[in-house]
Amino acid sequence: MITPWRRAVEYAAVVTLPSWLWGLVVLNVGTGGDTSPDDAALGLVDGGGLLFPLVAVPVLTVVRKTLPALSRWRTATIDTSVYAVLYLLTLVATGLWAGSGPADAVDWAFVMMTVALLDLQFLMTLGLCAWRYDRLVPTAPSGSLSGGPRVV
Repeated sequence: MITPWRRAVEYAAVVTLPSWLWGLVVLNVGTGGDTSPDDAALGLVDGGGLLFPLVAVPVLTVVRKTLPALSRWRTATIDTSVYAVLYLLTLVATGLWAGSGPADAVDWAFVMMTVALLDLQFLMTLGLCAWRYDRLVPTAPSGSLSGGPRVV
């Protein structure tokens, strides 16, 4: 797939940010909706912290630039899988950084992955990937790829 860098970055941001924010909002509403600064900071840590979008956007951009042309749903499935793996890894890294032991960090990451499945964060990611697919595939005016004027 010949995708310009600008479109790949835009695609990665549109896929990552809304779905990640959706997960944070649902997580905060599910915990009682208290929006004190301490609870908001805890919600960011629980949701992978600010590390997740900082990692996910560049990685998804590179994935879109390097993979060959695929169908809409195959692309969406691959990108959602990459999103989920990055979500898990950033949750573990955030847990380790917060001082948890490795076992607790991994356990908590899998608990949060289950929450992300239940709050439809990954389904939203899949839908956004499929929706933004058309922006990845460059389109050319009719006849411009044939090398000359079009004869009918």
